[in-house]
Amino acid sequence: MIAKYKLLGSDGQEYETNSAEQIKQWIMEERVERKTPVLIEGAKDWNFLEMVPEFAEAFQQQPPPVRPAATQSKSDGGLNAVIPYKNVRALLAYYFGVFSVIPLLGILLGLLAFVLGISALYFRRKNPAAGGAVHAWIGILVGGFFGFGWLAVTLWFFVTIVAHQPQAHPLISH
Repeated sequence: MIAKYKLLGSDGQEYETNSAEQIKQWIMEERVERKTPVLIEGAKDWNFLEMVPEFAEAFQQQPPPVRPAATQSKSDGGLNAVIPYKNVRALLAYYFGVFSVIPLLGILLGLLAFVLGISALYFRRKNPAAGGAVHAWIGILVGGFFGFGWLAVTLWFFVTIVAHQPQAHPLISH
């Protein structure tokens, strides 16, 4: 005896078929899913396809759904583009560069930002998924500008002070 199956589609429509093979084909094509309601002729209640023994095996043979490569690589939701946590050097270069505007302390922070920014770009070249190119460049440019700038101002200041020191005269003995 051939059973008659009635399925309730996701569109709210009822679909009938006499072929269990047709339903298995729909499972493989992912046109129906585990929780698709089915009423088998002679049964009192609706059931889910996964609960019907003849279809349960078809779900086990079904390959897992394949996500496109673009969504697989963005598992962090794009957060790494905003905060490059996979490239700590770039993040540090950025913050050191920002805080290099502070006089005197800016020399150290700016030079660190400059070096870390270059290091972050090399790291990103080897690991493109690490991100952080913009943060690294901000560290290089801002850190370099203020780091070398504060260094130049500080050196100029000391040279000016030394140049304006009164000259010591040796004691003249007669």
